[in-house]
Amino acid sequence: MRKKFSLVHFFIVVCIFLLVVKNPCFVYAEGTKEKAVVFLLDVSGSMKSNDPNRYAIDSIAQFIYTLPSNFEIGFVAYNAEVCAEQILLKNAHRNEIMKVAETVQYTGYSNAGAGMMQAVEMLLDTSATEKAIVLLSDGECLMQDEDATKISYTAYQSATVQAKQNGIRIHVVGLGEEMEDIENSIFQAATKTGGGVYHSPHALDIQHSIDAILQEQFRIKQMTAAVIDAGEDAVKMEIDIPFAHASTVRVLLTSSSPIRDLTTNLNAEGVRQVNGERYSLIEIDNPKKDKMEFSFSGVSGNQIRMILIPEYWVTPKASVSYQDCVPDVPDALTYEREATITYTFHDMENNNIQLWTEDYFAHSKLSVEKAGNFEEGTLADGQLQTHETVTEHSESEVSFGFAEFPANILGSDTVKIVLEEPPALPIEEPDQFPYTIYVVLFLTIVLVIAAIIVFRLMKNKQPTVIPDDDGRPEPGKSSYVGRLNIYITRTASGYDISPLSYDLFRLPSTRVISMAEILESCGLKETFAGAGRIFISSGQGRSVILTNQSDCCIMKSGEILMKKKSYQLFAGAKVDIMFEDEISELTFQYRELKPSEMY
Repeated sequence: MRKKFSLVHFFIVVCIFLLVVKNPCFVYAEGTKEKAVVFLLDVSGSMKSNDPNRYAIDSIAQFIYTLPSNFEIGFVAYNAEVCAEQILLKNAHRNEIMKVAETVQYTGYSNAGAGMMQAVEMLLDTSATEKAIVLLSDGECLMQDEDATKISYTAYQSATVQAKQNGIRIHVVGLGEEMEDIENSIFQAATKTGGGVYHSPHALDIQHSIDAILQEQFRIKQMTAAVIDAGEDAVKMEIDIPFAHASTVRVLLTSSSPIRDLTTNLNAEGVRQVNGERYSLIEIDNPKKDKMEFSFSGVSGNQIRMILIPEYWVTPKASVSYQDCVPDVPDALTYEREATITYTFHDMENNNIQLWTEDYFAHSKLSVEKAGNFEEGTLADGQLQTHETVTEHSESEVSFGFAEFPANILGSDTVKIVLEEPPALPIEEPDQFPYTIYVVLFLTIVLVIAAIIVFRLMKNKQPTVIPDDDGRPEPGKSSYVGRLNIYITRTASGYDISPLSYDLFRLPSTRVISMAEILESCGLKETFAGAGRIFISSGQGRSVILTNQSDCCIMKSGEILMKKKSYQLFAGAKVDIMFEDEISELTFQYRELKPSEMY
């Protein structure tokens, strides 16, 4: 018999190899945990009385088709020996498991030891990070004589120990009235490996146990879309699918009687349908509408349950904005900086698609973990915001938990955050002269400056006229010594743009540069109306001069900067600009650099 099964194994492996070559498997994204589970089924003769309608087979379908795409699934059935098995398969081949499961017959003794050893051995051959076995049985090990029963029970215990040593959790569903006693030896596998214990007094209760395992142990998110009383006449209905841009939505129909003539009408990138005796699965790739039409018939007196299992492949993104203010501490050297971090979540295949902006996901809960600290967040318009006080430059990874989220999330759950140190406060030079001398010197300088101004006015009767072309002012005579930190808070396209910086100190003192040239040098493709008529030139005292020749709304410290006027900006000055399209906005801050920072 062992030789026969080896040939069967070889045939299955060859078939799967050919399928994989023809249909390459999905390659999981970095950070996605691959998981593996084996469904272990007792098909001994006693199951004929405890499950005469073979509801266990439908429960297997419900179980394997509900699991997300990152699960490998296998199947083992046993009576006096292992009588059927299917090696671990990827998502695209789950129907192969049901083909094997539907062939089993309830007959013979119950060799749970051989079945458990085979299931554990199957999981030892996979590199999955999480492994589990779900056992459905209606009794203990029972063979033809006492010695054989003891051998089976010893093998069962040995396999349980091996499972525990390798991090395999075993969940046990006991079927029938006799399995009400949780001290039954068959439940030891669950208690020793940290798995769940479930009791189904009747075969119809198996579905409830499977539901509990999926939600409590595997934390699978599913929602019941409808429970329909079946009849001989065709049932036509429409259900909501509130999962825009989902990678996959599985619609699983289960019943205690056959489901006939199932047809669907929907709009999606791809649809696959698998039909069994008492179940049907519709797997929808990227549904395009939030409605789906069904038509089917059944057997009068039975109910058909329809559940939705949504699945998203996700890439998180983050953007940072800052709010700086002068601290109350007298000896402070830098501004107080508060960072607002905005997280958004995007489709892994198309990063331009932002997910979960619909009302269905409003107020959905996520957990945010950074450096071991956890914080619960709530989605609003598809965004999650956190706030953090910044004292120094830092780079860190933030990870998200989706335990309370109403969908199954695959893909990446981490994003890198870079926080810039707060800018330095302007340095005040100490008094170097006695008060009287300082005042006299100050008045002298004022008189000299006044005399120079009067002299120039006398010499040039006509005031300096700003050129008519684009209003570009005369260049300054001092050197640039600083940098602009630029934060684009809003764009016409709606895209988020990371903080930018532009080194003014690299410019010659004679260069007058427009804001449009600065943004273009930073690699931006966006158009900012009016940016070409806002100019920066070098100023005295390590300052810069801002000249506004545009119709943009420009503010500094609550003061509106008028058109056709120039303003002197010193270190730490912060300017807000709303461009002429009345949509695009940015904030820049002029930062003075030390000689050691100009490289």
